[in-house]
Amino acid sequence: MTLSPLQLHRYFAEEIFCKANPDFDKDKEVKIKDFQVFFETGEDKNPLLRRIRLTVEQTLSKDGNEPFAFKIVMVGFFEVMKEFFESQGSEKTEQLVNVNGPALLYSAARELLALVSGRGPYADDSLNVLLPSITFLNFKPMKPVKEPKQAKTKKK
Repeated sequence: MTLSPLQLHRYFAEEIFCKANPDFDKDKEVKIKDFQVFFETGEDKNPLLRRIRLTVEQTLSKDGNEPFAFKIVMVGFFEVMKEFFESQGSEKTEQLVNVNGPALLYSAARELLALVSGRGPYADDSLNVLLPSITFLNFKPMKPVKEPKQAKTKKK
């Protein structure tokens, strides 16, 4: 057995939201909207210590028939092994962090969503949220969709 050069020290769920769609109709075609995945990385003063914040979310579309809306935010703290960093350099280290780190957090997010949605109102297990396997190799990080700011009205 060989340890990965990227070690996960700790992770937690910063946010978990899973809402059953009150308008879902099991007799209609189930519309699974493409869920969004994005992550941010942060570096400590020590380039071997990294923080990754991964978000996976799906909203209910107006014309869709999704059984659930969900959002999960996972935060993980990682360490790159010094030997790897010294032998492979910063470019390979960035690739290691940006591929393996989010993949580990995504797996944890998948399990939490499966657990929470599995206790939902639908008797059909195929409607539970089971995120598909994805790869973070050549992943194009998505930017979070920002909520439009409401215009402030001046009081007269």
